[in-house]
Amino acid sequence: MMWVSLMLTGLFYCSFYIQQSEEGYVYPGSHWVGNTPVLQFLLRCGLVDEKMNGLSTDDIYQDFDIKEGIKKLQGLFGLEITGEENLDVKMLVKKKKCLPSKGSAHKLKHFIWA
Repeated sequence: MMWVSLMLTGLFYCSFYIQQSEEGYVYPGSHWVGNTPVLQFLLRCGLVDEKMNGLSTDDIYQDFDIKEGIKKLQGLFGLEITGEENLDVKMLVKKKKCLPSKGSAHKLKHFIWA
């Protein structure tokens, strides 16, 4: 009985040293929202669909999702559509603008979401 009591006490104290995590596991080819500014921007602008499954992996996105979001952003602003996070994309993210200026509104009319 004493052994069980010591074991439970040890487990109780060890539980304070276990690191808890709110995000899922990020593996090669995926990105966590918390450390990917471009992904945060694409989600905020609605260019990547937000996952809301209630799973720990809801904040993990595949390379494909980000590339498709970047393609939408590039098309929206009339840039060359590469799907790559180039200097133009980084500048748009830095400016924090989801839509082009009014002078570029004609591009919106012809832009179709994939």
